[in-house]
Amino acid sequence: MNNRFWRLLIRAIFPIVIAYLLMIGLTWLLAILYQLPRHFCWDLLRFSLPVLLVWLGFIGVRSWQRVRHLQHHDAAVTPHNPVEGQLLDQLKQVQAAGDRHIRALRLQQQQQLDNLDLFAHEIKNSLTSLKAAAENAPAVNSTNVKDEVRTANYYLDLLLNDERLTMASNDYEFSWVNLESLVNSIIQQNSALFIRHQLVPELVNLDHRVLTDPKWLRFCINQLLSNAIKYSSPGGTITISWHDHALIVSDQGIGIPPADQQRIFENGFTGHNGHQTTQSTGMGLYLVKRVANKLNFTIRVRSKVGQGSSFYLIFPANNTR
Repeated sequence: MNNRFWRLLIRAIFPIVIAYLLMIGLTWLLAILYQLPRHFCWDLLRFSLPVLLVWLGFIGVRSWQRVRHLQHHDAAVTPHNPVEGQLLDQLKQVQAAGDRHIRALRLQQQQQLDNLDLFAHEIKNSLTSLKAAAENAPAVNSTNVKDEVRTANYYLDLLLNDERLTMASNDYEFSWVNLESLVNSIIQQNSALFIRHQLVPELVNLDHRVLTDPKWLRFCINQLLSNAIKYSSPGGTITISWHDHALIVSDQGIGIPPADQQRIFENGFTGHNGHQTTQSTGMGLYLVKRVANKLNFTIRVRSKVGQGSSFYLIFPANNTR
């Protein structure tokens, strides 16, 4: 039994104990007033106390049995007293909370399975493309191999980070991160994509530091850069800048329709632009949003169709230098 049950049980037997004490006190008072023999009072106490203890024990056993019965058959049981009514209400609340938790866990598990199927499908597509190229020609173009391997690594990275974010505990390590050094390393990592799409990266006012987890911040910036590259036209510029406690990734691409801007951070949402490319899963921005929620910064978007998009990673003022 939990502490709450004991409190309710004490409330049930408290009136009985008080009535018994009043009876004994009244008997002693009458014995004093009418000068009755003291052994009369002691005999009353000696014979009545065991009866009281047996009675209280009986009430305790019945209460225990009643609680067990309510736990297993609460829908078919009518409470016999206010105490049982409170117990029944508490049991229903606990069971309802447990049911909600189970449903949430099942939904989360189903989402994880769906995401796993999605990422596995995309990775398999890359491997299938490489296999088909190898079967149709004695040699495979190295550029095609690098592109397919890069795509497979991209979705594998999404899969692994999705799994890490789902864990109840995580290995977050906060430190002061130099944005200029971090962004330069990310651009160098994606240099082949910039060259292939004929895009120019531009860094503005990045001589700042933020207090966060460098691994997860790298993941977020990399996702925003990947989207900017994906939806930019050749010859454009992708700007990474710092302004007013926010890291901003801006492109000159196709932009996001207003109707889609409210949903781009939802799980699996691809929107109008996502339907224009076979490489969109709707998972990148969703994971960035989850990371932002866990690391206490905010992500916002401003976009105009045909003019480009700007994504803002907004950090608390106390976490920036």
